[in-house]
Amino acid sequence: MDPYIAPERLDAAHPMTMRKLENLRRGDLAHAARSEIVEALPVKITLQTTDACNLDCPHCQIPRAEKKPAMAERVLDRVIEELFPTLIELHPTNLGEPFLWRHFERLCREMHHHGVLLDLTTNGTLLDERRLGWILPIARDVKVSFDGGTAATFERLRRGARFGEVCANVRALSAATMPGVVALQMTLMRSNFRELPALVRLAAELGVRRVKAYHLFSFRPEMDGESLVREADAWSPVLEQAVREGERLGVSLQCAEPEGDVEDVGADTCHLPWHETWIDLDGAVLPCHSHGGDIAGNLLDAPFLDAWNGTLYRRIRRGFAAGRPDWHCEGCGMNCTKASEHARVPYDPESFLSPAARAGMPASEVRWSGRMRQFDLTGRRDGR
Repeated sequence: MDPYIAPERLDAAHPMTMRKLENLRRGDLAHAARSEIVEALPVKITLQTTDACNLDCPHCQIPRAEKKPAMAERVLDRVIEELFPTLIELHPTNLGEPFLWRHFERLCREMHHHGVLLDLTTNGTLLDERRLGWILPIARDVKVSFDGGTAATFERLRRGARFGEVCANVRALSAATMPGVVALQMTLMRSNFRELPALVRLAAELGVRRVKAYHLFSFRPEMDGESLVREADAWSPVLEQAVREGERLGVSLQCAEPEGDVEDVGADTCHLPWHETWIDLDGAVLPCHSHGGDIAGNLLDAPFLDAWNGTLYRRIRRGFAAGRPDWHCEGCGMNCTKASEHARVPYDPESFLSPAARAGMPASEVRWSGRMRQFDLTGRRDGR
């Protein structure tokens, strides 16, 4: 079972639901058997619809001036035709603001028509009544990026957003959705992590029942000083305080774990090669967010199944079947499991720092951050 979907949230009366659940069952069987060829189609996709954003956050992976590319509608056409009948969930971009994509309204309409659930990350600035109408019929998980528990910190880090306006938008969103759909999501930095308990209190005030918080990935030297991954002693007590606040207020937390040792995690086998895929702006099919520039195929050149069961995907699955993870899979945190939500885990500091800072650093035994990395831009945006 793919842990990042919620098939129980599918509309049982939708004419495509049984087909989706059967496709999931076959995918589960293929994963259990470590099959090299998979007849089932992905149950979830990340669709990199746009890089564009209306904010200019200092910690963003792509500077605002470079956030221009967007997916052509013909790529969306292929995705709808080939994948939507069996798809359970879709996540539209983790690089830009989804509401800025010119075809986002159509995407939501097609998802509703095909019974596909929405896993959305947004900065919350554009959540007006009209756009709420687009997402409410399909919203399963809506994460609003919220990098501070106070107005001053929020507006310093979410440059271009107004704290009061986003709070009002979140309140309206929360009131219109089922309990637990909405989450506030913080990027943990040296300058804001102590505000996590305040963010938990704010979430409760806004009617939000979930808070998520993960360590900063630094993409430029000037942000390296904001990283907390080498300061476990500072993070643990703040996490404990936030968890207590959440228990008091009825807000659940999913956060970066305290630092531990490799022995603190168990073994698992990544589900992604059998259950999920990434489709980039130009139609490129990518097996993972950490793709290193490797492409399995392109929707505009050939049917999706040619990529899904092509050379790269078969190589990845074959490695797992042999018990020797290949490609970029060896040591990845997606092959690990933790004992509980806030259990201690090993960290790989070199993955959280800018290329200049991590030069010469020894590789960690387990890349725990592999389970939550940002989208790899290698070879995908002007040679990055």
